[in-house]
Amino acid sequence: MTGRPEPPAPDDPVDALLDLLAGLEPALAREALLAAVNQAAARPDGHRRLAQAIVSQPDLLTGQGARAETPSVLRLIDALAEAGARAVVVPSCPRCGRRKQLGPPIEGVRLCHGCGPKARAVACGRCGKIRPTARRNDNGQPLCQNCWHQDPRSWKPCVSCGNNRRVAAVTETGPVCQSCRPGHDLPCSFCGSTSSRVGISRAIGKPVCERCRKRWIVCSNCGTGAMLKGGTLDEPLCARCLNPDPTFWKRCAVCQTTWQLSTAECARCSLDRKLTELFTSPAGATPRELDQLREALVQADRPDSVDTWLTRPGVSTTLRELASGHRRLSHELIDTMPASLTLNHLRSMLVTAGALPDRDERLTALEGWIDQTIAARTVPEHHRILHGYAVWHHLRRLRGRLNSQPVSHQQARNVRQHVTAAAAVLDWLEARELTLATCTQAHLDLWLTDHTQSHRDRSANFVRWAVVHRHAFRLTAPSTRWHAPSGPLDQDRRWDDARRLLHDETCPTADRAAGLLIILYAQKLTDITALTINHVHQRDGHTFLYLGSRPIALPTPLDDLVNELVAIRKPRGGGVLNPESAWLFPGRWPGRPLTEGALARRLHELGLNPRQDRNTALFTLAAELPAAILAKTLGINIKGAIQWQKIAAGDWSTYAADLSQRPRT
Repeated sequence: MTGRPEPPAPDDPVDALLDLLAGLEPALAREALLAAVNQAAARPDGHRRLAQAIVSQPDLLTGQGARAETPSVLRLIDALAEAGARAVVVPSCPRCGRRKQLGPPIEGVRLCHGCGPKARAVACGRCGKIRPTARRNDNGQPLCQNCWHQDPRSWKPCVSCGNNRRVAAVTETGPVCQSCRPGHDLPCSFCGSTSSRVGISRAIGKPVCERCRKRWIVCSNCGTGAMLKGGTLDEPLCARCLNPDPTFWKRCAVCQTTWQLSTAECARCSLDRKLTELFTSPAGATPRELDQLREALVQADRPDSVDTWLTRPGVSTTLRELASGHRRLSHELIDTMPASLTLNHLRSMLVTAGALPDRDERLTALEGWIDQTIAARTVPEHHRILHGYAVWHHLRRLRGRLNSQPVSHQQARNVRQHVTAAAAVLDWLEARELTLATCTQAHLDLWLTDHTQSHRDRSANFVRWAVVHRHAFRLTAPSTRWHAPSGPLDQDRRWDDARRLLHDETCPTADRAAGLLIILYAQKLTDITALTINHVHQRDGHTFLYLGSRPIALPTPLDDLVNELVAIRKPRGGGVLNPESAWLFPGRWPGRPLTEGALARRLHELGLNPRQDRNTALFTLAAELPAAILAKTLGINIKGAIQWQKIAAGDWSTYAADLSQRPRT
């Protein structure tokens, strides 16, 4: 039975402690201070030890609690903090800096339960590495956790599955492995899991598994990103929306803003601390570019995804290498590092964060590949000819077509194939001790007959260029022209696919919109992925899309799909740094559009064939519209529009008369 705490006797040393606490916390009543002392130590002898420890070292209450010899000092600090003390400071772990429950003292300092074993780490008797001791061998030497897992004594036949595996637990029937280890009977109230790490949540009073305790959600009530605290997985709730009472929750010890059940670091503050340690060079400075990246990553929608990304192989190593460099961080510095997908992803994040200027990576890679291909030529004349063909012919024409747009995959591939064919011709001539000037028509015919059709076409283009620029003489190479589309043109299937994409809401919005742009407006994959929000305009309640120089009024419900893409502009699937992009079809890498290959794979999953669907649509439109209108509306070349019109056998002799009779608005 509990009642009002009794005051200390006149000669009790607790008087000195209460006087000290009263001077430190004048806002708290003496009864509250006495209740906190009784909560920290229940017996009189405990009161005396607590009073002697604090009176001799008053700084234990103001931040030096990790050096307390008796654990009752830590309990007193917690009790005073719960009572509303302001000057009392809850101690942090001296090793990791986190505010966690401190364990027994190690060399006079109390560490948290995570740092304690690390501080007691010794050299493993098997591998020699300094690690916490997990077991000891027969000679009494310490073994680390990894070596104990490899020790034959930790492997036994599982009584459940019969496999010889590492023992995870010992039940009444015998040892069991991790897969057969029994869990709690309480299922998680969110996901229904019955894993071994299910505990009762203090926020809702129901069982919650460890995965759901760390699950990051978008609150269904306020729309903010936070940890899951209540509700359901379909309608999750954050801490503020679950319980608006601010006194129920504690605050993050660093930012003092995040509502949570403890004073530990929140996800963003923990991520900020890790990135600061990672980006700090050995000299103690942080490059300005990496500091910009750190700010962008800390403010990401999913800080837990960023934390997971940092644990992937090669990520931390690459970041430390960039932070420890003596040169200023730039594209040129990254180009000198070994190429990898992690490095490319990191470069795109630096560009998105504003730390590096934007650069056309496909064009840069193409230029580097051309330089290497040219440098591989050993004959000076072949080196000069290939440089003129690759740089002054193909690259110059490619830059003229870009019009401030990035190079598409097909454009870069086309240049590579032409330069590869030209280099193959020059290598073939060099192997026969010939040059373009001494090459005869018989030599050229022999080359053309020994190679595939695609290689012949591109090498013939190089030979014709060489003749025009007087690198070769009296040579003729056949040219191929496009006459008609290959494959069937199925109008019935085209309209069936269009109706399915218009009304099937189970398909992703981006895939439906991209498929309809191909089926209805004969757009290429490269043109679709290059669309931005600047191509969409709203006027008089209608949605207009600029595919060429003239806008197209989108019909319903295609206009709703395009408007939804403009409103969301988020890539499908989670990412590390995915801010809102100007691309209508953003890719998974920040600041870059969806690639043509990725879009083609997604459309094939829906049962579409982009090439055949575009040919069918363009064939139909060419039979209904003049070539000039077709080119201006769909953004295709006028020569291509004329070719399609001839194939479709469109007759436009009466088009002008019909147009003049239309009513004017």
